[in-house]
Order: sequence, then C-alpha cells, then structure tokens
Amino acid sequence: MSEAWLRNPFNYAREVAEVGHLNLAWDRGLLVKKTIDPVKHAKLFFGEHGDWRLLLVGEQGTAELDSEHDFEHPKAVYPTWKYGESFELLEEMIQFPLGEDREACEADVPPDERPVYGQDHRVLLTELPPGQLASSKAFLRRVAELQEDYPDCKLHLHGTYSWRIAFGLGFASADVDPRIDASKGKVVLPTGKIIAWERAIGSLQWVNLLGTSVTDLKVARNRCMFNIRSAVWASKHFQENVRFKSRGNEPVDHSAPMAITPVGRSIHSGNGKLQPGDKIICNSCSLAQGCKYYREGAVCSVPGTDSSALAKAFQSRDSDRIIDGLGSLMAVGVTRTERALVNEEEYDEIDPEVTKMLGQLFAQGEKLAKLVNPALRGGTRVQVNVGANGAAITNGTPNQLMASIVASFESRGIDRRDITPQMIQDELAARAHEPEQITASGATVPGTVVP
Repeated sequence: MSEAWLRNPFNYAREVAEVGHLNLAWDRGLLVKKTIDPVKHAKLFFGEHGDWRLLLVGEQGTAELDSEHDFEHPKAVYPTWKYGESFELLEEMIQFPLGEDREACEADVPPDERPVYGQDHRVLLTELPPGQLASSKAFLRRVAELQEDYPDCKLHLHGTYSWRIAFGLGFASADVDPRIDASKGKVVLPTGKIIAWERAIGSLQWVNLLGTSVTDLKVARNRCMFNIRSAVWASKHFQENVRFKSRGNEPVDHSAPMAITPVGRSIHSGNGKLQPGDKIICNSCSLAQGCKYYREGAVCSVPGTDSSALAKAFQSRDSDRIIDGLGSLMAVGVTRTERALVNEEEYDEIDPEVTKMLGQLFAQGEKLAKLVNPALRGGTRVQVNVGANGAAITNGTPNQLMASIVASFESRGIDRRDITPQMIQDELAARAHEPEQITASGATVPGTVVP
C-alpha cells in the first residue's frame, strides 16, 4: 500500500475537493511562477480547518504543511534528492533520519528549509527521467530495493505519470497528475492502463468499480475525478489481487479472478478462450480486458500459473524486476554448473547432480525466455546451453540437447564410448556463442546470452 498525492492542483482544485482526496504535492517553482500561496489556496478550496496536507517540493527541501502548520511552523521539512546527484547521498538520506539530527533541526536557516525534530522519516526523489528508458527502469528497481531494505523510510517519487511506477514497485509514497490525461480525452484505469474514454466501454468493471459510467467520461471534469479515484484505488490495491464486485448488486465471485460483465456484442470480457502465450505477462494476455488481476507491466498472478509462482518468489509482480531476478539466478546457476562439469571431467564419471542442475537451469531459462521474448510464449520449447561465458537460450529439452550433441559427434565419426565430459563442455561452449537458433517452426531468431 502506498500514499497517493495529487500534483500541482492549480487548475483542478474543485475536482479534488469533490473527490475529497486532499494529499497535495506542489512544485515550489510553480507556486512562485503563478504567485500561489498554497495555504490560502487550500483554505479557499478545502476549508479553513480541513484535513488537507501539502508537500512543497524544492531543492532546498520539501516542507509539509497543513491547517495547523504554515511556512513559519512547518510540520516537517524532508530531505530532497534530485536525479543526477550521487547515489551515495541518497543512501545516506535513507539510512539516517533527518528528524533525529538535533543539530540539523536547530540550524539557522528559514523555517520552511529546516527539518523538525521528531518528524517522519521521508525522502523525496525529484526530476526523475522518463520511465520508459532502460536506464530509468534499472534506476527505479535499484531504488525500490532500497525501499525494501529500509521500510521505515517513506520514499516519495515526485513527478511520475505512471501508476505502475508510482504504485507497483513498492514505494511508500508518490504523486501523480490526474488532469493531464483527462484533458487529452483519456482516463487511467486503476490497472495503470491509459485509454481513450470511448474505449472504457470495454473496461466496464473498472468504470463501475469507481462509481461512474462511460457516458460521464465524455466530460473532461469527470475524467479528471475518475483519474483521481483511480490513483487512490491503485495506491491501495495495485499490488494486491482483489476480487471486487463487477456490476450492480450481483454477488461477488470469490472463486475466479475473471470478470463476467457483459459489454456488448463486439466486446468480450472475462470468459474468452485461452490463447497460446496467455497467463504470462498481463500486457500481452488476450484475457486482460476482463481480468481483475490485470496490472500494467505485471506478470500474471492468477493462481496456478508459473508466473504467479515467480511473483510470489520475488515478492513482486513487476515483470522487469522478475526478469532481473531470474537473470541473476541464471548467472549463478551457470557458474555453479560449469564448476560441476569441471569436476565431472576431473573424476571422469557422470554425476547425477550435474544433470539435475542442468535441468534446473533449463527451467529457469525457459521462464526467463518467455518473459523476455513474446515469440516464445506460444508453446515453443526452450533450452539453455551452458558454456564458459554464459548460457544461450534455444529450443528443445535437456535430453534433446544432450542427444543432439552426441549425434553431432557420431556424425563426425566419433564413437559414443569415446565422448568425454570435456568434449561435451567444449561443444556446449561453442553452442553458447551461436548467433542465431532455429525455432520449431523453422524460423531463425537471435540467440539470447545471459551473462
């Protein structure tokens, strides 16, 4: 569960007031540019003694204000880290709560820049790069690991537009902008998926869940309020499997995660036929539209699927984090297997444990390959070739792999009894560097090497 904050509500304050979610994050620079006093603004729109909370985010620190704390007497002033500063500085901010530093809390600086002794342990991250970049994803996963290591620290992401990043990676707090997509005729579903409002007819279960209708979404103001409610729901449930009521007063189906809301002749919801490659990654699943467990960028968590077991093992449904984890496991597995093959050669006998390790490595490689390459999700068999410098993922099974190696030697006139473990290892190493492999259908695809 995360905290959801609404960013820079200078042009959608009435919508915020109507929904009643009053956690607001302001950029200090914007407040100066538009000459807005955030406290007066909050009192005007949300009440003199309302339960509103304000975060004023700036490089000099992030001040938290409310109806009882103003600029001269802030509730807290949190350390603020800007992307591009040293990662060591961020780690230091997380490790050492500023609210416990008596000297810092008594420093001779303006009150809205000075931490308050005993304040919450919160750290703001600002000016984050676009989330779709590979470098950004790696950075966010690294920071998410820090959040796991220091659960008492509330890491707050400032400036993101993605529900997946804000609420799906395990961060304690984040702010989002619900208006920008609404102004472009779009809504953000609680799953994190952004769609044109006209297409919401295909996602009635989510529209109904938030107490609105597709007709309401014609109006930009209603779309903005929908997105606010969507962000609040996602902050609480994005990482959970929630079997909610799909429509009206019908009883909740507690046995299946699929919705059964009828939405018209041409749109299918919830009871479609399983297709090859389904139930692995949400974004590529044909059943996603009617699935209550769908989350943008997540692996399938429907009970009984391989992906749900991976999500449980890695304590995350985020596909990028799981791919990283599987890659790390495979790297370790490759190293251990190589050592075991060397031992086999030294003692000149086949070790059943090595065969077992190859099988385990194969299973990990198959799961990783299906996550990385959508083309492998339609039933194509995968194998892992172990070599001195890595593992190449191709077709087949471990037994088929060994059979093909033996057949290759015999085709060269080498008797099966003369094949040594070193020869097999050399062959595996050679295959690990093959630039492409042949799929079951006869097509060539690039080989994947896991370092």
